[in-house]
Amino acid sequence: MTDQTSSLHSIDPCDVQQIALVGTGTIGAAWAAHFLAQGLDVIATDPGSSAEEKLRMAVDAAWPSLTQLGLAKGASRRRLRFASSIEECVAKADFIQESTPEREAIKDQVIADISRAAKPSVVIASSTSGIVPSRLQAQCKKPQRLVVGHPFNPVYLVPLVEVVGGEKTSPETIDWVMQFYQYWGKTPLHCRIENTGHLANRLQDAVFAEAMELVSEGVATAKELDTALSVGLGMRWALMGPFLKAHLTAEGGLKDIFDGKISLSYFSHFQASDPSQQTIETIIGDTQAQMAGRSRQSLEEMRDEFLVGVLKLRAEIKDKYNFDGGAYGPTSPANNHNSVNP
Repeated sequence: MTDQTSSLHSIDPCDVQQIALVGTGTIGAAWAAHFLAQGLDVIATDPGSSAEEKLRMAVDAAWPSLTQLGLAKGASRRRLRFASSIEECVAKADFIQESTPEREAIKDQVIADISRAAKPSVVIASSTSGIVPSRLQAQCKKPQRLVVGHPFNPVYLVPLVEVVGGEKTSPETIDWVMQFYQYWGKTPLHCRIENTGHLANRLQDAVFAEAMELVSEGVATAKELDTALSVGLGMRWALMGPFLKAHLTAEGGLKDIFDGKISLSYFSHFQASDPSQQTIETIIGDTQAQMAGRSRQSLEEMRDEFLVGVLKLRAEIKDKYNFDGGAYGPTSPANNHNSVNP
């Protein structure tokens, strides 16, 4: 922990004990399950009808998966409390996660209420999937401690949290939040530039928009496109993103692709613009850095081991739930009569 961080925030990220959750819908309830599984105390509030009952039911539904993953020492659903007001919820919190509906008027009022009632050194993170933090800081007292901490559903299983600072967010707050999420079981990604939709949703929406276009043109059905993604691209992307995956496509890596040595007839059709040489060099450099000195062969071996595990798991899911998203047709590999054990 740096001196700068500790001078702004009165508690070290690893010493956090009490989490306040404002908003307990799908995202807020999943945050509750995650933090409880990490062995933390959670106090939550939501004005909705039967909010506490629904919250506890959601945590109960998530608990078997979290138990299977492994609970932290002291993890217990009994450490969840429900407050009748924002003031009661956040008054003693060490960290605050806001997950109210994606409407600016609601978030303006909620964040204003949170910032008045919370300890002045406590970080406020919004789960917003699209609103930029500079917009959210308008009604916040001490706006330097507000960030976006955008998770992905189901929050208690998907590791990624996008961390986005606003114009008034201090560098110390970004540092603190990154350490906090990392320590308490998440994979934080610092989105350095504010963008509507942040990063992952921008990518997701681009794929969804293209899928919608293909359906509207009569090129494919929704089921066909779901199969193309879940049994093709999605399986590979679960371990490696598109740049690292493409780097393994050619002997010379991405350089061969950008130099035109690998013929991809569709490639130019989808490029929004011709990348500059500087952009190409940046992409290649970043991708090579991901390899961390590993050889192409070692990455391919790792990829194959991962995919074997995913294929086996898909087969188990098919057999257990009779669902495979069209992956294998009538039988899974595990039951294929052509399968041979060496």
